[in-house]
Amino acid sequence: MFAFLNRSKKGAEHSELIALVTSLVQVGLDTHDMIEMATKDESDRNLRSRQLKVLAGDYFSSRFYHLLAHAGQIDAIRALSQAVCAVNQLKVATIEKMKLWAMTAEEYLRACVSLRKTLFQSFNHRMAAQDVSLWEQLLDQVAELEVMKQEQERSEQFQRFEGSWSYWHVWQQGTEEERRKMKQRAYDTAFWSAMMAKYEVRQQLAHQIRLIQDKLQTITSAMSLDAGTTGRIVQLLSPLVLTSSPTNAAAQRS
Repeated sequence: MFAFLNRSKKGAEHSELIALVTSLVQVGLDTHDMIEMATKDESDRNLRSRQLKVLAGDYFSSRFYHLLAHAGQIDAIRALSQAVCAVNQLKVATIEKMKLWAMTAEEYLRACVSLRKTLFQSFNHRMAAQDVSLWEQLLDQVAELEVMKQEQERSEQFQRFEGSWSYWHVWQQGTEEERRKMKQRAYDTAFWSAMMAKYEVRQQLAHQIRLIQDKLQTITSAMSLDAGTTGRIVQLLSPLVLTSSPTNAAAQRS
């Protein structure tokens, strides 16, 4: 984001600040999302952990007001506030769709990607017009890659199965009896393991991640930006594009 804002006369002056505060707000939202409201563990330790996450999320989310107000960037405060509202509305719509069991794995993915993109689209108007299309392409692929890598991690843990991409993939592909068990939460780790194997969930995730990485490499290799900007973007994206899946990484270490 900083690299693209810095190329524009309109966005260059406060490019570093805008990129920083947008990231702070995203961290705040992500921190709130870490709170497992549905957990059955009501121990004091778990309660304190959730309380700390709430406070941390509030801190990160509130810092952007102070930083932008101090710099006189009132329009930026308005833009980010509107984006946060849009994110919250999308979250509610996504949850409602889940409650109706009307979600597919692809719809879940697109919703998660939109949630990650929305804040960072708030300042497209400050970028050079000729750069917006490339920025949107990169943002979409990076957001999708981050989501799928997170879902790949979730696929290794039974406790994180419900509501995940893996969950909706199994729901979409599953038999009537399998769906009944999922709907009634009448399943255990044995059922989960069987479903993950039967519907090749981890293989599907790994395949999609490779496709996204290939797309990112194609986009970056075709960029026609100045050398400095291109170098910064490639440097930032390299860890995402080159990182192996947990399974492959374990194999490489052995």
